[in-house]
Amino acid sequence: AKLVLDATFYDPRRHRRFELDQFPIEAEVRNYSQNSRIVRQAKAFGKKLFRVDPPEYREPHFHFDPSLLAVRLPVVLAGYFQSPRYFELHADLIRRELAPPQPLDAESLELAEVLCHQDSVTLHVRRGDYVSNPKARETFYECSAKYYQDALQRVPGNGPVVVVSDDISWARENLPRTRPMHFAGEKGARSGLADLWLMAQGKHHIIANSTFSWWGAWLSTTCTGTTVAPRHWFRTSKYDTRDLLPKEWSCV
Repeated sequence: AKLVLDATFYDPRRHRRFELDQFPIEAEVRNYSQNSRIVRQAKAFGKKLFRVDPPEYREPHFHFDPSLLAVRLPVVLAGYFQSPRYFELHADLIRRELAPPQPLDAESLELAEVLCHQDSVTLHVRRGDYVSNPKARETFYECSAKYYQDALQRVPGNGPVVVVSDDISWARENLPRTRPMHFAGEKGARSGLADLWLMAQGKHHIIANSTFSWWGAWLSTTCTGTTVAPRHWFRTSKYDTRDLLPKEWSCV
């Protein structure tokens, strides 16, 4: 089936940038916001592409929905679809197509050398809007220093830790220094792609309640490492996270 990615949401005026075009994905990218406001809606997008009005499947909840696997093409898909149960049969293909491009900046290459250690750990701290945005604070838990302390105790060995964060100052001041620790971003601003690539290089992973760090750990080519994730992601019971994490990951 032909895959088309609608990048309309990633308007240049928005906070987030569309960056999937930098991955080796076999898909066509279209952005209709530059052409006509009429086609911004998903159904209009699908109609323009397929010359029919395809049905829309909008993810009804956060956990796995088996009915998605039975939809007929063409179809417009809208949602996160983050449960690994959706793509566990195609994990190798997904890892190939979502492999982040290797950055060439000196800091990334230096930290990648650190991560060559057999017990290296990548640790992600997500703060940003989780702390500054009142609505986000009501929705998401904030991973505490105690969480990271407990998570580090779950990781075997005593290898170096590379920290990726949108708040390096907080990470420096609050993370437990039980192992050698290195902080990405000390040599200047970093791109999301560079951070994603770096997180995937670790042998072990400690993630935040963040889609970004979820993918950083899942895309790792090291299948024998330990991944530790927070048990609670949301403050509300609206989202069911029963199958959000791969079964082999550890929860704290």
